[in-house]
Formats: sequence, C-alpha cells, structure tokens
Amino acid sequence: MSDAALPAPRARPPIAGLVLTAAAVGLAVLVYLGLGPRPKARAWWEPSGNLARVLGDTSLAPLVEETTLALGGFGLAAAAIAAAVFATTRSALARFLAVSAALATLSFVFYALEARFVWSFFRWRWSATLLLAALAVGAAATAPLLAASWLRLGWRGRVASYLPLFLGVLAFERNITGTDQSLRFAISPWPFVQIFGLEVVAACLGALALGVGLGLAAAARARSGGSAALWALGALCAALLPAGALALAAYRDLLPFRAGAGVAGALGAASLAAFALAATAGGARRPEALFRRALVFGVGGALVLAPIALGQTLARLDYVETRDQRAQAIIDALARHRERTSAYPDDLAELVAAGELEHIPSPRIGFPGMGAGSQSFVYQNFGESYLLEFSAPRWIQCAYNPPYVIEEDGAEPELDAEDEDDGLSEGAWSCPSKPPELW
Repeated sequence: MSDAALPAPRARPPIAGLVLTAAAVGLAVLVYLGLGPRPKARAWWEPSGNLARVLGDTSLAPLVEETTLALGGFGLAAAAIAAAVFATTRSALARFLAVSAALATLSFVFYALEARFVWSFFRWRWSATLLLAALAVGAAATAPLLAASWLRLGWRGRVASYLPLFLGVLAFERNITGTDQSLRFAISPWPFVQIFGLEVVAACLGALALGVGLGLAAAARARSGGSAALWALGALCAALLPAGALALAAYRDLLPFRAGAGVAGALGAASLAAFALAATAGGARRPEALFRRALVFGVGGALVLAPIALGQTLARLDYVETRDQRAQAIIDALARHRERTSAYPDDLAELVAAGELEHIPSPRIGFPGMGAGSQSFVYQNFGESYLLEFSAPRWIQCAYNPPYVIEEDGAEPELDAEDEDDGLSEGAWSCPSKPPELW
C-alpha cells in the first residue's frame, strides 16, 4: 500500500494531552524517587524514599506499606492518567509514554515493597532494568500506533528513527549473559530486560499485532466485495499466526520458557479477540479504513519482531559454535595431551606449546566492540579432572567436566553398560546442547 493510503499527519497534540503525558511520567518519577530504597551514598537521581517516610506517619501508611493496596492505588492512578492521555491526544508518542509510565509505576511499586533487597543491591542497574523493561513492553503494546506515525515519515526519517532502536534491541539479545560485566548491557543480575521485556512480552505482542494485521487485510478484502469466507480466513490468520510463531520458536529452542499448547492457545485466543475488536471498532466500516488498520498492525508487529528474532538467532548460533566447536576443540586437545603425557596441562597455553592446538579459541558471543573480544575460556586443572567454562546466552556460566571415575587403587576401571547409561563414560556439561527454558 502506498503512503498516500495513510491518513494525513495529525496536528500537534493539544495542551491537555501534553500536560497529561507529563503527569503520567511525573507519577512514575514520584513513585520511583519516593518509594524506592534509598542507597547510602545517594546520587540526585536515585530513590530517596521520602514519600514512603512521609505517608508512613499518616493514615495513608497502608498505601506505601501493603503491596496490594499500593499496586491498586498507584496502578489505578496511572491507568486513569493513561486513559485520559488516549482520550485527549492522538499522538502515538504521548500514548506510548503514558503506557510505559504506567508499567514503570507498577514495577517501581512492586520492587519497592516486595523486593527491596534486589533494588538496593543492584542500585542503578535495577532502576535501569525496570525502566527499560517498561519501555520495551510499552513500545510493543503501542506498536500499531507508533507504526502509523512511522509510516508517515519519508524513508530517511524511517531509517533514522528505527535503525537505532533495531540495533539496540539486537545488542540486548546477543550481548547479555547474566552478570558478565565485560559484556555491554549486562545491567541486571540476569537478563531481565532480554527475557521478560523482549522475548516473553514484546515478542508475543509483536506476533499478535502481525497476526491481527494479516487478518484485517483479509477482512478488508471481504468488505470491499470479496467472498464472505475471507472473514473466516482473516480470523484464522489472526489466531494461528501468533500461536504458530510461538510453537515454531519453541521448536527451534528460541524461547526462555516452556511454551506448550496451553500458552500457544491463550496467545491465539487473545489475538483473535484483538482481531474482532480491530475489525469492528469505530472507523473500520469502510474498506479503506480497514486496509489502513491492517497495514499499521502488520508493520507494527514486524518492526517489533525483526530485531528480537534476528538477535535470538545470532545468540543461538553463538552458543552452538562455542559449545560444539570451539570448546570441543579444546576438550579434544586436552584429551590428546592427557593420553600423551598421562596428565592434564596446568594451563591451556601448554596445548599450543605442545602443538595440540594452533591457538586457544575464544568463545563466540556478542558483537565485536561490545565486550565480546574480552571473552575467554576459563580452565582449572584438578589433577585427574578439569573444569572448562565459558559465558553463554541466558547462562551465567556454562561448564564441562571430563569423564572421571577412579577406583581406590587409583586405576581407571572399565565401565559397564550401567555406568555408561549413567553418563560416566562421557564428559558432563552443566548446560545442554540447547539453551534451556528458564521456567
């Protein structure tokens, strides 16, 4: 569809919309500063806890002490302001900020009251983690609105506005391995933004939007004089695309959680409900309007999914090459060294000096210039055994031990079939051949 099919750019948002957007952000800032745990050496932008202390001495104390009441009170206030923003302005940016601010407000409340130790221990890292996760989910939730504004731009404007976001998400997906400080974006105690913000919520919302977009395209054809069966086809597309995408990602080991038929069915049902609402809500009676709505939903979903899917694929390739090729080359060299000298080397450099390896490979992880070059295999010699470790996506550390069975007289016995079934005849990885589901 050409740019001419898109609605004309909206006028500047009214003052009321700007004020309410500022109020949504202001509430999130108030909760962040007022409820968050105060660090000992506090910077001006870190939580002070003043709101909790002030209200704690009044009849409003339960609002800052009881999690359910706090989430309900501050959550309703944030939701009301966000609804007012949607009612007073058509600005996609303002609506995105209002949704993100509401999500950030809820996150700040929960961690201030239920997990203060996490926030206190990781300080600015956890503050940044909660904010980035809220922005990621907020962007995915308002992707069709943002896509509509994005499509009104020229190609230069589209590239300039989307490319930094695309690269940022790509870096998060490929460059985070828990608490490894040498990798950029490792800001939380484990990949919280990557797992929850991007791979779980944003990816599901992106798949939902893409499915709804395809379904609306079929419905628009039906409304413009096509067969009525296109409505059924549209509903089928809306339900099956996100559910199928989730199932495919699970099959390709790209998900951090176990996505069975129940999860896929729930996502498909949610997408079908969104399709029904988008196909019947005001302004969608004319085929042209329905086509425009199909375009912004489809493009919004594709923009969300593209960097997540590519980043996941690159991280998966990094993991497979590191574990099955580079680490295996070292493991094979160590086995040859032990067979030749009856001992494991004290240092991996001895493998190069002995001609077992041309050079010591490094783990493949992340993009060059973002800490990836500083990665190396960690080797410890335990005499009759050793430990070989490397950082890997979603893992804090992936480790390998060689076969290790010693009898009392020091001889290495021959293993029977039962021992082989127990895995004693092979080395043991702490990480499987694929990244695991975290729950």
